[in-house]
Amino acid sequence: MAKTHKVKISLQASLKEYEFEVDDKKKFISEIEGLIKDQGIYWYTDEDGEVGINAGNINSVEFAEEQDKREAGLV
Repeated sequence: MAKTHKVKISLQASLKEYEFEVDDKKKFISEIEGLIKDQGIYWYTDEDGEVGINAGNINSVEFAEEQDKREAGLV
């Protein structure tokens, strides 16, 4: 089973964030960098339908790694 990577994209001058998963992190980064350069639209599909993000408005792209995940509990 291929490992997926959780991605969070935030937009400039907006509180809106988009969260989804990608299969190939390097391919995703390359695609986003190209779209930002060309002022393109990044399209993905989630359970609510298709979403298009104007890559020129991307403020940040974050990858959440499982080892960074913290859970409450007693040690």
